[in-house]
Amino acid sequence: MKLSGKTALVTGGAQGLGRAAAVAMAREGAALVVADLLGELAEQTAEELRADGAEALAVVADVGNPESVSKAFANTQKKFGRLDILVNNAGIAPNRLLMEQSLDEWEKVLRTNLTGTFLCTKAAVPMMEEVGGGAIINIASISGQRGATGRSAYGVSKAGIIQLTKIMAVEFADKNIRVNAIAPGPIQTAITDHSSGTVENYLSRIPMRSYGTPEAIGAAALFLASDDASYTTGHVLNVDGGFEAAGLMFPKEDLAAPAGT
Repeated sequence: MKLSGKTALVTGGAQGLGRAAAVAMAREGAALVVADLLGELAEQTAEELRADGAEALAVVADVGNPESVSKAFANTQKKFGRLDILVNNAGIAPNRLLMEQSLDEWEKVLRTNLTGTFLCTKAAVPMMEEVGGGAIINIASISGQRGATGRSAYGVSKAGIIQLTKIMAVEFADKNIRVNAIAPGPIQTAITDHSSGTVENYLSRIPMRSYGTPEAIGAAALFLASDDASYTTGHVLNVDGGFEAAGLMFPKEDLAAPAGT
């Protein structure tokens, strides 16, 4: 197994992309800490992992609160005695036009998504140093790479995560800690609630013509956490069906028309 003997902590691990990452890593032998603001749901996910034969601990964590983060990592140390992998996944994603964005909501998004990544990483690095290194995977977004309506706070927070990933990779390389990011495109989850118009707009711009799955993100996280990515750091892995790469996609019939028509 690729992660046998290692311990991974996944923030926002109770559901969605975080849960998928936790499941993928548990299946490859890792002990899991499911950290989430939703304690009951985190325990449910941890119980499901244990039922599949993995070691798992649920902890309640508000990633934007330093005391809550410290407690979660202290509980991890107490239970497993080590930390090898951190997935900074916890985040919130309100859609709001910039002129309608309140300062309170702006600051809450940045504190959860960006400051949460900062705080959890600072708590994780000393624990990883104790075991000779580790891997950090930050969940960014295509929204951190391209403009979109209503994504002011969210997009800025994810762009910040992308830059923070690169800085971390440089600063932690001599500690044998690799830091990479995953930038998902549109992903179908149990809580995805896109209108038919939004779905149509997405699919018209995605070369693979489909939404992704949480399992695709879990597989990417597993790769970046494992020795398969032993020489990969400071990288942003887009898992988006080609969404970020595509510009205007012409219908094939239009491509046969003479130039200039």
